[in-house]
Amino acid sequence: MEYGAGSIKKNGIINGGIIGLVYILILYILSSILGSGFALNTYSLIMIAVSIAAGAIGGIVRSKLEVN
Repeated sequence: MEYGAGSIKKNGIINGGIIGLVYILILYILSSILGSGFALNTYSLIMIAVSIAAGAIGGIVRSKLEVN
């Protein structure tokens, strides 16, 4: 059974973006708990945006590849 972007056949940009968002939120929450606390600054917003964009690009690429 495949999880994440590997199981999608269409709507790759949406599914990839959601996966990127979930991934960065998990990392952000864990690092905030273990680190100095919850601080949402410009760097954090850039990380979130880049993660969503990377997930969307990955979803597009994955949905366009034909897997046998």
